[in-house]
Amino acid sequence: MCEYCTELSYLRLNLTPFDQSILAAILVKSDELRKSGVDLFAFCEADSDLQPWDKNGNPTEPLVKLYDDRQIWVYQDFLLQEPKMRTGWPHE
Repeated sequence: MCEYCTELSYLRLNLTPFDQSILAAILVKSDELRKSGVDLFAFCEADSDLQPWDKNGNPTEPLVKLYDDRQIWVYQDFLLQEPKMRTGWPHE
């Protein structure tokens, strides 16, 4: 995870070191779970710095790509209802 955290710094995500570590942990763990056969990934992210959208709901790169490449759906609420999965999402 620490190795991947260092790689993320080259993307210039403008994250605090703590948030960058959290993002690295999410991405690394999803890779590990996928290798073990899990194929549905979704979680709530309340930290706006790690959400793949801005305050107006517009996608923010490269966070969108990082999550989408791993097919990780990010919710903004703990009920896992919003935002709705977009049409064509693999686990819709």
